[in-house]
Amino acid sequence: MKKLVLPLVAVAAVSFCLKFASAADESGKTEQVKGVLIDDHCAAKMMKQDNPQAAAEKHKVSCANKCIKDDGASVVLISGKDELKLDSKGQELAKDFLSSHKKADVVVTGEKSGDELKVTEINAAPAKG
Repeated sequence: MKKLVLPLVAVAAVSFCLKFASAADESGKTEQVKGVLIDDHCAAKMMKQDNPQAAAEKHKVSCANKCIKDDGASVVLISGKDELKLDSKGQELAKDFLSSHKKADVVVTGEKSGDELKVTEINAAPAKG
């Protein structure tokens, strides 16, 4: 029995370490996330829809800018059915983007960790069609 237990414990320990190491590798990985920039006040309504990103695409940029300026709303990214928070640099880049574009469809480059993005760049999404 002892001969069986020790190898099983060793295999379990190695498996745990490998899972932990791969999870750590994923968190620092830069990726591009497509979605729609929107103020967090209106995002709450969009997230209740069957397709939150499609609903957010219909949201007016002028509304987002008004909520940000007048109500102190934060900017979030709706990507598919996920609402992602932006770090402080992402907030500034998103506000600059929204103030100078008519559409809020974007590709955000950064490190994703859970429901947060550490943003390095925001660009307009390629035109559909």
